[in-house]
Amino acid sequence: MLRFVRWLRAYFRNLFDVRPGEYRRTILMALYLMSILFAYYVLKPVSQSMFLNKFDVERLPYLYIFVAGAGGFLAYSYTKLAVRTSLRTAVNASTIIVLLCLVSFWLLLGPVEESPRRTWAYYLFSVWVSLFSIVFVSQGWLVAANVFDTREARRVYGLLGLGAVLGAAFGGSFTALFVETFGTKNLLWGSATLVILAWVCFRLTVAQPGVSIDRAKAAETEAEDFTLADIGGAIRRYRHLQVIIGIITLTYMVDVTVEYQFSAIAKRYYQGDDLTAFLGSFRGLWVNLLTFTLQLFLTSFVVSRFGVGGTLQIMPVTLAIASMATVVSPGILTVAAARLSEAAGRYSFNRTGMELLYLPLPTELKNRTKAFVDIFVDRMARGLGGALLILLTGVLDLGTRPIAAVVILMTMVWIYLTHRAQREYIQTVRKRLASRRLDLESARLTVNEPETVKLLEQTAEGDNPRQATYALTLLAETPGYALDQQLRRLATHSSPEVRARVFELARDRAFPDIQPAALAELESETGAKAAAYLLRVAPNPAELAARLLQHTSLLVVESVLEELGANHDLAPGIVSQEWIAEAARDWDPRRRSLAAIAIRARHHDTDAILRDLAEDPDHNVVAAACRTMGALQNREHLPLLFARLTDSRIRGAAIEALARYGGRIQGTLADRLADSSLPLAIRRQIPRVLQRIPDQRSVDLLLDRIAEPDLTLRAAILRSLSKLRVASPHLDFRGESVARQVLHEAHYYFTLHASLAPFMDRKTPRRPSSLLARTLEERLRATVERLFTLLGLRYPQREIYAAWLAVNRGQGDQYANAIDFLEGVLDRELKRVLLPLLDSPAHLSERGEELFGLTPKDAEAALKDLLHSGDEWLVACAIATAAEMKLTSLQPDIRALSNHSGQEIGDVARSALTALS
Repeated sequence: MLRFVRWLRAYFRNLFDVRPGEYRRTILMALYLMSILFAYYVLKPVSQSMFLNKFDVERLPYLYIFVAGAGGFLAYSYTKLAVRTSLRTAVNASTIIVLLCLVSFWLLLGPVEESPRRTWAYYLFSVWVSLFSIVFVSQGWLVAANVFDTREARRVYGLLGLGAVLGAAFGGSFTALFVETFGTKNLLWGSATLVILAWVCFRLTVAQPGVSIDRAKAAETEAEDFTLADIGGAIRRYRHLQVIIGIITLTYMVDVTVEYQFSAIAKRYYQGDDLTAFLGSFRGLWVNLLTFTLQLFLTSFVVSRFGVGGTLQIMPVTLAIASMATVVSPGILTVAAARLSEAAGRYSFNRTGMELLYLPLPTELKNRTKAFVDIFVDRMARGLGGALLILLTGVLDLGTRPIAAVVILMTMVWIYLTHRAQREYIQTVRKRLASRRLDLESARLTVNEPETVKLLEQTAEGDNPRQATYALTLLAETPGYALDQQLRRLATHSSPEVRARVFELARDRAFPDIQPAALAELESETGAKAAAYLLRVAPNPAELAARLLQHTSLLVVESVLEELGANHDLAPGIVSQEWIAEAARDWDPRRRSLAAIAIRARHHDTDAILRDLAEDPDHNVVAAACRTMGALQNREHLPLLFARLTDSRIRGAAIEALARYGGRIQGTLADRLADSSLPLAIRRQIPRVLQRIPDQRSVDLLLDRIAEPDLTLRAAILRSLSKLRVASPHLDFRGESVARQVLHEAHYYFTLHASLAPFMDRKTPRRPSSLLARTLEERLRATVERLFTLLGLRYPQREIYAAWLAVNRGQGDQYANAIDFLEGVLDRELKRVLLPLLDSPAHLSERGEELFGLTPKDAEAALKDLLHSGDEWLVACAIATAAEMKLTSLQPDIRALSNHSGQEIGDVARSALTALS
């Protein structure tokens, strides 16, 4: 009992872990979500009561089919539109539309006691309510995702979820309490009031300091696109997927069937506003409270004790038992119990079990399957449930008892599939583990599935070092898993790779129990990892460090020096200046590298030694010196580091070192990037440094230089921006400079094409004109790539990349789809310029003239423009082509280039002048 109290206290401490600066945001977001769920759980019983009061229950199956089809289409259409719309616009527009719809439905729908005058309005109202739950609730959580960062979300989402549950409970209770006072139809005004309250909370939330949703879209763009052919092929290949689809199909078919039974029995016992009150209290209060209780207190326990199969079996087993009670004694209590167990189990045990069942699938397949399930399987299964009900009630004329018996039969099949699911789950986990492709993190679960953990433990103790190391890493990342026993057991594993990983994990956890095993490893190939571990946990690290510095293994010494450099308090004064100086003079470059590393632990009187090591003839020594400079972050070392960017053997270490200075040198980096007097070999590496300092200033500095004249430097800047967008999508890449550069690149493309046109038919090998034509074609392809990279900074990056691949492949359905996508997503001005660029080559000259006034050129005019293009290789090709074509009119231009260009261009120009004279 005491243990439970402690757990409960820790749970609520975590649940209410709101910190200064977060209180107002958290309260407003909780009220926002509470208001949305409150409004929905008023609308849901109102829509169902309206339909049941107006029509016979025999019409319900047709309603289910209509809601599944029309609701699915509208939800899919909204998602496609939402990925192109800002979140702020979507919330504002949705609020206005919802309020208008509520007023319209209040005018169209009659009181519950009257006969229906507009039958279609009740069907439409039911579809609209289902769409309300999809759009408004998903918008609410999307707003929360943009209001809180990942660290904050882990702490406050429990409180936000509690607000949502309370909103649902309040909505059902409000409906039950006040329907007699206001009437079923008039509860729409109450829902409208809550929608307005939710919008006010939204506006107050986004007005809080530090909150910005300007860059957020109204729907996530991460969902995978899929085709039925792809999914069909995957289902044929993966029996695991077959089981998932089967369970989901049965889940929703049973849901519809039990829902029908519940609605029919409720209509028999209640009418008018009483039916509305019953539905409100049942759905809003009892279902939500039971779901919340199960999720809070039982789900984690059940999963950890019974695994995937056991968790998935709870819902069909309890539903089968409740349905047996309905067969024996059909009534409001037994049918309500069946509906309560089905609804609560689906949102607790079944949802968690299904998330676990997805876990071992490849990430891309998992995402595609979830998208397929959300868009197609969910709706299809509900439609099949409606069709089954038409057969059972309309054709066979079955009553409550026989339908309950059919539910029992479906649960039997369901239970069989959960047994299959357990076997397929284990087999898939084993295969993914063998290929080191099991991703526990993507499951986003906080429970330990015992079968998976058992497999990981067995694999970690196995003979395959690669798989054992991977399994041990996954165990270390499993939330709540006690790793100590595995570390003790595997510290003497036969594989050095596994033992090294054990020491790494033990060091990170400061786990002291395997010191004897580590001491025995110092002479082996894992000695470096063992030494780092020992220094972390040893009772007297100074004594141990001094002893290990004299070790015969240079790898052990290096590991000790790395630890001392990273933690100056670990063993101060251990490394003397004399030790460093002696190592720096050693004939062995490995010892000199150790001297460079040691300076991190003693840098106040060793700067001269470090500078000498940075000029060492051995590139490994220089790389070590560069990394030490990065660790020390002394600005006086910057010139040495910039100079090393030209050496491909040391460049990586120099970039890493410069990046460690962080924001302190962003201004210096910007100056070097813009300095045209510096060698391009240095300037081209600056974007890679800024890329490793992932903040908004790095983005802004790179965006400021995306119009660099040198194409290689411009391409380097765009590559770094693209990688920054992947690594840090929360940063703002949509500066006006991007749109301007897109237009500039488009103009450059049409200009190049106009210059290419006179040489299209010059394909004679080894002639300058042929080389010029090939170069221009290559430049055109590179320009298209830069254009799509720029678009990827402004629009959904993955979709833009897919469009670029399709455009590269040329004609076909994928190409046409890419053009359609661009036409739908691009801003009007960019669309006007870019789509003609991707048109047929036969029309490009005409498009260039329409858009930019680029008139067709003859060979002489084209070459004259290319001579002044600033692209050295194009200039050289143009000079040689002019000589080949004997264009003496270009001699003045070529002579000017011979006098004022670099050596390479000058040599080509002088040779051409000789040929033309």
